[in-house]
Amino acid sequence: TTFWRYRGRLAGNIVDEIEYQYRTYGVQAVWFIDSLVNGNLKELRAFALGLVERDIKIAWLGYARCDGRMDIEYLQDLKAGGCSVLNLGIESGSQKVLDLMKKNVKLEHVEQNLFDMTKAGIQAHSNWFVGFPGEQPVDMAHTMTLLWRTRNTSLNGWSFTVCNVNPDTPLHNEREKFGMSHGHYAAHWVTEDYTNTIVHRLVRYKTVNILLNH
Repeated sequence: TTFWRYRGRLAGNIVDEIEYQYRTYGVQAVWFIDSLVNGNLKELRAFALGLVERDIKIAWLGYARCDGRMDIEYLQDLKAGGCSVLNLGIESGSQKVLDLMKKNVKLEHVEQNLFDMTKAGIQAHSNWFVGFPGEQPVDMAHTMTLLWRTRNTSLNGWSFTVCNVNPDTPLHNEREKFGMSHGHYAAHWVTEDYTNTIVHRLVRYKTVNILLNH
């Protein structure tokens, strides 16, 4: 929604393609590398149910966003249709930071999705990063608390990195809004008050990895 308009496809069309691969070549797994498989929840559910209806027994996975509308019944339908893993962009355990990112996601929905996916038998992978402008130590504590609370879910992968600022990204174009100094790019940007530097971010990165190692 930042760099291009989200475009979706009809469930039946995708099921047709999958069926051809399944019956012609014996394909047993499909990885959707689109940035978002659940941008249209209605079509995703129809896709999963379409696989069931045509007796296509494949496993599939893809990238998704947390969404409060994906309740346990919805996730059970995805599982019945072969969904094995959803890769979630959780990013942070702080609602304040998620709001600064304009994620339009509520933390309670993140947590509920993870527990419901566990009940439904769907594995989860997750992507996070630390050091977003405006993130404070208390926000880091919220992130680590969320990691701890969801340790017994089907979440079995955590990809962590530090916040980068690359040219033409929203952060790069709104540096003044976030109090970021000009002239520093990628991982080496700093805030004007020097409360967020690469050193701060690396300490936070190391901290969450110590927790994950335990």
